[in-house]
Amino acid sequence: MLDKAAIIINKIAQGILSIDNGRSWFDTLVDTEKKSVLVLIKFFIEQSHPTNEIINEAIREIPLKPTMTPVVLLNKKPFKIALAKILGLPKAEYRKAFISLITIFKAGDSYRRNTSCKNGCTHEWHHLR
Repeated sequence: MLDKAAIIINKIAQGILSIDNGRSWFDTLVDTEKKSVLVLIKFFIEQSHPTNEIINEAIREIPLKPTMTPVVLLNKKPFKIALAKILGLPKAEYRKAFISLITIFKAGDSYRRNTSCKNGCTHEWHHLR
């Protein structure tokens, strides 16, 4: 059974909720919950197995200025190192981290749903509609 955060994250990835709606929800959380959500999105990104091409395209689509810290990290560091560094950012960067990570997860999960899960799957999180 998926918890509320997992459902919201996956609804954003599937386009059921917009990133703006997700950001509004994220903004209501206390800092410890925000950190937990960022860790959960990182886990989901890893489970979606995005290719370097998907990651690079998603980074270009992040709706933040390219000078924002999470975007800079994603552009300058190897992906796994950038993810770890993003999770270590100060609380003031959590919103930008959320937007960056959810954009990458959305791209990776969309690819997975359209390829390996195209003809149906048993992933509970792919059946939220």
